Amino acid sequence: MVRQGVTTQVIGNCGYSCAPVRGETKEALEKYMLAPRVEIDWHSFGEYLHRLESQGVSTNVASLVGHGVVRIAVMGWADRRLKESELEEMMGLVAQSMEEGAFGLSTGLAYAPGLFSDTNEIVELAKVAAKYHGFYSTHIRTDGMTWEKSVQEAIEIGEKARLPVQISHIESHYPNWGKQEEILNLIEEARKRGLDVLCDIPPYICGATGLNTILPDWAHEGGAAKSVERLRNPEMRAKIRKSVLTEREKHSLPIPTMLADGLSNKIWLGSSERNPTLIGKSLSEIGELRGTDPIEAAFDLIVEEEGGDVSIIAEQHSEDDMRRVVEYPRSMIASDGTSWAPYGLLGDLAKPNPRGYGVFPLTFRKYVRGETRKEMPSDVGKKILTLQDAIRKMTSLPAQRLRLKDRGLIREGVWADIVIFDPEIIEDQATYKNPHQYPKGIEYVLVNGAIVVEKGDHTGALPGRVLRGPGYKAS
Repeated sequence: MVRQGVTTQVIGNCGYSCAPVRGETKEALEKYMLAPRVEIDWHSFGEYLHRLESQGVSTNVASLVGHGVVRIAVMGWADRRLKESELEEMMGLVAQSMEEGAFGLSTGLAYAPGLFSDTNEIVELAKVAAKYHGFYSTHIRTDGMTWEKSVQEAIEIGEKARLPVQISHIESHYPNWGKQEEILNLIEEARKRGLDVLCDIPPYICGATGLNTILPDWAHEGGAAKSVERLRNPEMRAKIRKSVLTEREKHSLPIPTMLADGLSNKIWLGSSERNPTLIGKSLSEIGELRGTDPIEAAFDLIVEEEGGDVSIIAEQHSEDDMRRVVEYPRSMIASDGTSWAPYGLLGDLAKPNPRGYGVFPLTFRKYVRGETRKEMPSDVGKKILTLQDAIRKMTSLPAQRLRLKDRGLIREGVWADIVIFDPEIIEDQATYKNPHQYPKGIEYVLVNGAIVVEKGDHTGALPGRVLRGPGYKAS
């Protein structure tokens, strides 16, 4: 991230955060985290932030507390309404996390266990975050056929809990192409009513998620092991397959709809510990190699991985809709991705979405200069942003959302988080087929006044700070 000019990362999005952790649900959390296995030797949110500080980091880090992780800590993977005592326990964990430094509450309502929750549950937890001057960040409940209702739910939560709302990766997903304008109008209407609501976008044609998003909501109950158990049962497997093919109105994410519509050639494997030779191949190719259809191939991969991390990349966005969001004054540019390295475990593990390496340089190349790379022909460039607009969407606007008055601008008295780049040269190098490539055109990156990137190379400096939110109470 720092090599592409990022000086502050916001983590803990989409309901995923690394804390709080409880011993009895620690294993469930490890399955939940779409990341290489790490030793979880912390419990509270504050302990996790201290862990980051003690080991050092290149960038500043601000974290949200994830609703999914809080739910797992209290009730595991249960698919049911909360008991009053469980809700109070979750509220207590959110409050503790806010006091220990969280900037707000995030949800991933299209993912288990977030999809098991109702609106009232989120409102009550968001009210806790509001007491500490936090904000609500959400991957909405569905990007599918009820997209509009899901955006309305996010706005409703903000209005009832009385806190700012950040709608993550609001660009349209298949099959909702062409509906972007009405979704942005919902934001404008909410703002006219007084709600502080903003949105963000990683402007790549292809998105990334987990292969298990092919499964219907009910098939996630009990966690990854239970999902695998269902797929091993012929009757349950047939029921899941029928859901993929026929229940389009219930699909929370675009992957099952794409499979039902015969677009398996637009979905390919990003990571797999058990089947590394298949990484980079589409589900249609994998099906052909295995003598089965793409849906059955996907089911088999989930089973073989025993519910572990299998990520996919899918060509699921509309360029016209993405341009509408990029031009929208209330939108920010975001990576919606993981920090990767081209060496070691991370480099060997996967072919991730290239946005983890190049989303910010891509924005300058694709939308400021209007250029299309021959290696990325589907991401067509068009000049729609000024240099100043692009920088604002990456710096001062996100800092404003985080209430960081001393970052995001260059002026006397603020922290020296500075990127020095050539606007005519800066460009992404990462591609979908070869994502582990640093961008070019960035000469220096300073974090808190220290040079971290010099002439494109990392200096080894780790001057980043763990930032804490407005509700932080020092112990």
